[in-house]
Amino acid sequence: MSALEFLRPKRSAAVENPEFLAVVSDKGSEDVVQSLVNDQAVANAHVQVGTLDDTIRLLQGSAQPPRQLIVDVSGSSMPLSDLARLAEVCVPSVSVVVVGDRNDVGLFRELLKVGVQDYLVKPLTIELLQRALSANDPATQVRTGKVIGVVGARGGVGVTTVAVSLARHLAEHAQRRVAYVDLNPHGGAGNSLLALTSNNGLTELLQRGRAVDAPTVERALVAHSKRLSVLSSELAYGSDFAPQPGAVRDLINTLKRNFHYVLLDLPGRAGRMAEDALEVSELLYIVADHSVYSARECTRLIRFAEEFAEAPIVTLLLNTPLEPVPGRVQTADFKRALGHFALHELPYDPKTLAKAENLGEAVVDRKPGGFASAIERLAHTVTGRESPTAATPWYARLKLPGRKP
Repeated sequence: MSALEFLRPKRSAAVENPEFLAVVSDKGSEDVVQSLVNDQAVANAHVQVGTLDDTIRLLQGSAQPPRQLIVDVSGSSMPLSDLARLAEVCVPSVSVVVVGDRNDVGLFRELLKVGVQDYLVKPLTIELLQRALSANDPATQVRTGKVIGVVGARGGVGVTTVAVSLARHLAEHAQRRVAYVDLNPHGGAGNSLLALTSNNGLTELLQRGRAVDAPTVERALVAHSKRLSVLSSELAYGSDFAPQPGAVRDLINTLKRNFHYVLLDLPGRAGRMAEDALEVSELLYIVADHSVYSARECTRLIRFAEEFAEAPIVTLLLNTPLEPVPGRVQTADFKRALGHFALHELPYDPKTLAKAENLGEAVVDRKPGGFASAIERLAHTVTGRESPTAATPWYARLKLPGRKP
């Protein structure tokens, strides 16, 4: 080995779950970041030359997100759009420093608005990086995950089946980090559907007399997969439980900073826990069946939700847990009764759901248009992604003589 090779900064070896991750577009920037890592003795770090797509792949392949991320948008004609793609896989708790080659004040301000900690213009220096990474301005921490509440208009309409299926899809297919929270302290069906055992983490957190921090919450979660975590309890039936005042809100706020989606499975429509959960939900899914009673309770729930200072966006999920028979309320009548709210139908698919429940597996359609397809469409409305449609043939876009468009 030559003297020059000995003095050259060593490249980071691949780290499975780095706490510090930097992907920059040129070797000079890589050398500066690596020098900082060496000087500061940063443990569990990974630095490499690459693109934004490389950064996204690294984040998707990591079981745990990094605490700090440096990403390079040099040469990008639409840096905000590129960072929006990154945000889909980067959880809100990650401190992001963006590097670029455009000295643009307008871009800098827009990046701060979307939650970026700092924007550095090349060429990089160790001093610039130190200042950016050590800054911790609370005003820049604006991005948090989305809270989704799922509640039934009545019992037996399939709330937990919907909630678990949606959580699975967001984690496994949309590649998001999801926290599924079963708010029934005495044990709902969520753990059975996921083939898990509860550790009573939910009630332990809600009985603490102070706000919980991220490490404490992490220890209470049960991992179902790399991206799906579960928080639940299974207290004895004879035991009473009352959370500390404000504990539900504090817990959900902590989860929002560490997950893309926090999915709340509400066991009932009334009570302090249910009210606190409804109040912090940004999206509220009300699951109903084709009955007059469900229509009536949907109306009551909607009115209740609209009383909150920040009312959630309400969507009605019209499920079919029982075999369709004449005399039930038709979908068109449901729409007329409840007005302008979005409504999604979930099909009658008992064999598929029974098999998935008994095996603790994800629902897989036996034929097109089944329950899993309905969940996929619902997940697309959550993530903002359109449902896939058949591509229009090129010849259909041609305006031929005598042919109507």
